[in-house]
Amino acid sequence: MEARTTTDRIEVRGTVQPLANRDVQVAPQASGRLLAVKVREGDAVTLGQEVARIDDGPLIDSVRQAEAGVARARADRENAETTLVRVQRVYERGIAPKQEADDAVARSAAARAAEAEAEATARQARRQLDRAVVKAPLAGVVLKVWKRPGELVDGTTATAVLEIADVSSLELVADVPAQDLVRLRRDAVATVDFPPIPPLHATGTVSLVSPTVDRVTGVGAVRIALAPSSTSPPVGVYGIGRIDTGGTRAALFVPGVAVRASIGRDGEIVACGTDGRAHVKKVRLGSTEGASVELVEGLGANDRVAIEPVLGLAEGDPLEEVR
Repeated sequence: MEARTTTDRIEVRGTVQPLANRDVQVAPQASGRLLAVKVREGDAVTLGQEVARIDDGPLIDSVRQAEAGVARARADRENAETTLVRVQRVYERGIAPKQEADDAVARSAAARAAEAEAEATARQARRQLDRAVVKAPLAGVVLKVWKRPGELVDGTTATAVLEIADVSSLELVADVPAQDLVRLRRDAVATVDFPPIPPLHATGTVSLVSPTVDRVTGVGAVRIALAPSSTSPPVGVYGIGRIDTGGTRAALFVPGVAVRASIGRDGEIVACGTDGRAHVKKVRLGSTEGASVELVEGLGANDRVAIEPVLGLAEGDPLEEVR
């Protein structure tokens, strides 16, 4: 056990994600059967690039039907207008009654409205046909492909075909307990390690500190914007961020090999009692510095801990002190 002064840091654990506004699930706006998916996971795409296509046969039929409706409505409108002109002339000569002239005006107005409605229906049908071609809404990389050719989509986000993200800017997204959340500030400097990829490290700054916590879990979100690097971590990889809060404090450290059965910040350490026997202690862990781990609570500065071997020790086992 070692007492020393350390930089005040908060350790957060989360996963690497694209920026929230640079990650989209692409879902067709038209329903039908997928005719083709033209990209694979990992492919780079450009803005507006065709990434999938829906069978447009039924949509073409809808356009033709709507256009036929426009032609019919236009003919009805032209006929109604011709009739109106003829009736008005007869009415002006005092031959036709006023009611007949009024009816002709109403029929002409109804025909114009029907034509406008038919044209709107045709425009909507053409838009749906255009939507049979699914285009990338941003430039980036295909992260996931969920649908395959032949599968049905319903024109809603419930049947997204693929996910595209701009991976040029990444964040570490973590959930932090309230007691740590209030100590963090935007633009604080952070370092990030990726345990699944030991050689890879990153620096960054805090881009978001959530102003709220979940009422059930008591945690809030923190985002660390990672600095651009020639070697970027893959999206979804687990990372540990250490955020500098700007101060120093006294802390207790033990060798990392002394900690066993650790889950998150909770761990277990075998302490050596005054009776020379093992006593298993539950401890709260803090930051990691090199091969040492900070003890937040569970042991005092004068306690001694077992370091080798610790996995096989049970409560009450005799310990041998090595100097």
